[in-house]
Amino acid sequence: MSSLKEKLKALPNKPGVYLFKDRNGTVLYVGKAKSLRKRVASYFKKPAELKTSILLNRLHDVDYILAASELDALLLEDELIKKYKPRYNISQRDDKAYPFLKLTIKEEWPRLFLVRRKAKDGALYFGRFQGGMVREILRLTKKLFPIRWCKESPLRSREQPCLYYRIGSCSGPCIRKISRDDYLMLVNGIISLLEGRMDEALDKLQVEMKRSAERHDFERAAFLRDRIKILQKMMEEKELARTPSPRRLSEITELRKALRLKKDPMRLEAFDVSNISGSSIVGAMVAFYGGLPLKNDYRRFKVKSVEKKPNDVAAIYEVVKRRYSGSLSKKMPLPDLVMVDGGIAQVNAGARALAESGGREVPVIGLAKRKEQIFRPQKSRPLLLPRSSFALQLLQRVRDEAHRFAITYHRATRRKEFHR
Repeated sequence: MSSLKEKLKALPNKPGVYLFKDRNGTVLYVGKAKSLRKRVASYFKKPAELKTSILLNRLHDVDYILAASELDALLLEDELIKKYKPRYNISQRDDKAYPFLKLTIKEEWPRLFLVRRKAKDGALYFGRFQGGMVREILRLTKKLFPIRWCKESPLRSREQPCLYYRIGSCSGPCIRKISRDDYLMLVNGIISLLEGRMDEALDKLQVEMKRSAERHDFERAAFLRDRIKILQKMMEEKELARTPSPRRLSEITELRKALRLKKDPMRLEAFDVSNISGSSIVGAMVAFYGGLPLKNDYRRFKVKSVEKKPNDVAAIYEVVKRRYSGSLSKKMPLPDLVMVDGGIAQVNAGARALAESGGREVPVIGLAKRKEQIFRPQKSRPLLLPRSSFALQLLQRVRDEAHRFAITYHRATRRKEFHR
């Protein structure tokens, strides 16, 4: 139970999907959340209903998958429920609960709404989606691309706008607040978004914002600017939603076997320090997930405990300690593996800092540049992997990125000090 409690504490404050599992690893329940940490914690904060109490009594493990946005979490939850058919998602297991989203592209002013069946009517259909979540997908999509909500076909002109227009959820085609060309650009944005091409959806919003500004319709340009910010935020961690390639998965699996880890090191964090003769000492951390960089989780540190003389061991201890204690420990999940640049002294310093910060169970290694030796705490003999090893190539890639990030920060720091 203690390991489960540790997992619950380590859940990130980010959107994603959580999976409750029993002692045999069977998925009992799949849920989505804007914040994994807050949503899962809510199960344990108040008296639970009977069904939830039974679920919690069988709960043995919690797994999660990060998503790039709330919309991605919704779509991922949908896929996982269909895949695992969890017992406690019973209200969503019937195929009849899986509707489509229909976009009526043949109409002059297209609509987007929920339907239960496809028809040969020239419309575009997206899905199937879980019945309980399709309305949320609809809401999020129209929040970004505010086409009309009304059901009438064809659309009639009006003198007064509806409530949706007043609250900013409709672009007002019935009161001639948007041209048909601009409206169809919103429709094309919806198509791009629901087909997973978020970058194209963003481009369409930016083009329309520019057009509005050129027409001096600054109110609409500001409206679109806000939509662009929402979509950009959704895309910030899009790399998390990418499925690792077979090559990446092979690297991760091989690394787990080579280091005899308990689980695949999907999230790997690496540290490096940089200085010249002890001046402007800085540290850097990079994060990788599934073999891919998570640049939003990179962090930089000005080393405070070492002055005027190089001491990489003390610097590594400081930056590792700062990452896994204090505010940073609450903002990001614990990794599956920590790597430091250096040999046994740096590794032991990193392991001590991590243990003192409450991450005693996280394995720590060091990768020394000269012979590409892998060092582990309290073990004097390093591990040597073949140069052709996928596992070594993954570690080298992460190590080199940490070094690049640290050097870049060090140069920027020195330039600032030089111009003072």
